[in-house]
Amino acid sequence: MDFQLAEEQVTVNDLARDVFSRNGDPQRLFDIEAGPDRFDRVLYRDLAESGILGLPVPEEHGGAGLGLWEIAGVFVEQGRTLGTVPLWETLVGGVLPLLRYGNAKQQAEWLPRVAAGDAVLTVAVDDLTDARPYGARVRARSGAEPGGDGVTLSGTAVGVRSAHLADAIVVPATDEAGAVGLYLVPTAGPGVRRDTFERTDRGLASDVHFEDAAAALLAEGPEEDRLDWLLRQVWTAVAALQSGVSQAAVRQAADYTSGREQFGVPIATFQAVAHQLADCHIDTEAMEVTYLNALWRETTGRPSRAAVHVAKYWAAEAGDRVARTVQHVHGGMGADVTYPIHRYMLWTTQLANTAGSGAWHLQQLADLVGEGEQL
Repeated sequence: MDFQLAEEQVTVNDLARDVFSRNGDPQRLFDIEAGPDRFDRVLYRDLAESGILGLPVPEEHGGAGLGLWEIAGVFVEQGRTLGTVPLWETLVGGVLPLLRYGNAKQQAEWLPRVAAGDAVLTVAVDDLTDARPYGARVRARSGAEPGGDGVTLSGTAVGVRSAHLADAIVVPATDEAGAVGLYLVPTAGPGVRRDTFERTDRGLASDVHFEDAAAALLAEGPEEDRLDWLLRQVWTAVAALQSGVSQAAVRQAADYTSGREQFGVPIATFQAVAHQLADCHIDTEAMEVTYLNALWRETTGRPSRAAVHVAKYWAAEAGDRVARTVQHVHGGMGADVTYPIHRYMLWTTQLANTAGSGAWHLQQLADLVGEGEQL
């Protein structure tokens, strides 16, 4: 693959770096964590005003019309500063399936609001790797209510990220014929109840209970396994986000160990420290190259299933190694929750198990090999 970024991608990455950097004060993160909804509304508004929320939205709806290839770098920049906004949830979990499978009415209703920063979307995928078949926890029934294109959902979606903020949720559900489809559910309607809890990374998620909740089937676009397509987008975006988290953690560890002295010299000069951080650097490079390979394959029509699982596996496993090592070389400061480095461990632990653990993705790779797919 060609690893050279196009000029448009460089411009988007630079813009995202500027927005997240000016909103990345560690003290601000403490303040947001102490708030009721764990949502940086100032940052979200800045992302809207700078045009980042509108990057994948078509121009006729107030956006730039870019795809996952162009916007993935935004998730890397978010990871570097731990920006507490539901970004991939809204853009990848909500906007991309609306663009691919939504009808003109659905797109006109939601996409301009997202681009303007007036709506938050999310997607119910965190529990899918535990459900057999996918989508079995939520059932779709046709012809029950007129308010949602004649479709209602019943069941529970577990651990939906930022559901407490969401104006609508994309929900995989199984219909009466046993087929899994993607449904858009406005959260303000009757029949939707959210039990919200704190995640490992101190964000919030919810078990969302549907009881004859009005929903709209996302039924346009190509005939394909739509849930499989959606999961590939999510896994790639999460791998990009973890890449940014790990890169920033290693950078902070390098800065800390260069300034922290023992026996009159920086501890970064000790082989035991330098070698561990060198291994971390190699891991971050591996995370970056695997997510870029998955992204390239996914967005150019090449076979991508194996590459996406590889990227998510590396994000989970190498991300965990990096986070643990960074904590270790910080010594006692790594255990001080008033010092910001611990957040990278919390984010990594959460992301490692988002939409499938490293072990789960490794099993999917083994299954693909068993089916004869080349890695």
